Amino acid sequence: MAKRGRKPKLSIARVKTALEQAGGIRTIAASLLNCHRSTLHTYLTRHPTLLVFADEIEETIKDIAEAEVIKAIRAGDMQTARWYLELKGKDRGYVRRIENVGKDGGALQVAPASDWKDLMADLNSDERAMLRVILTRARGEQINLAELADDELELLSSIMERHETKTKLFAEVRKAA
Repeated sequence: MAKRGRKPKLSIARVKTALEQAGGIRTIAASLLNCHRSTLHTYLTRHPTLLVFADEIEETIKDIAEAEVIKAIRAGDMQTARWYLELKGKDRGYVRRIENVGKDGGALQVAPASDWKDLMADLNSDERAMLRVILTRARGEQINLAELADDELELLSSIMERHETKTKLFAEVRKAA
């Protein structure tokens, strides 16, 4: 990278060559040019023809990637075919469906939102923040699991497992007493 205060010697030809070698990835092109990414960005914005050139390279790379996907599908790669259909075949009903079930495939038991507040003490600050968001969306109603993101579902599952463990421990202590 060029030292602070020194302008790197960029030219349209050098930048085009670097962009081609980097497959249009500007950070890699900047490294090849021995300058900072922001320096390259500034140079590109001052030369609109270079921006168009960089966009064309990105489109070419996308075309190459799509061609590889099609080759893989034609070669019988089922994982690639499934991935492609999940992305491009939604209009034909190909979507990823995630079913959340409870113990032994039964109904998933969800406590009312007010019961979750007791579990806050066991959570770290990130988990508490995420749980607050979930509870705010629920507004005192039962939590609709279908509307939750994967990380939110994982958090709720973790909390429920902790709660079940505590409940079992308390039950064992009561039996022993």
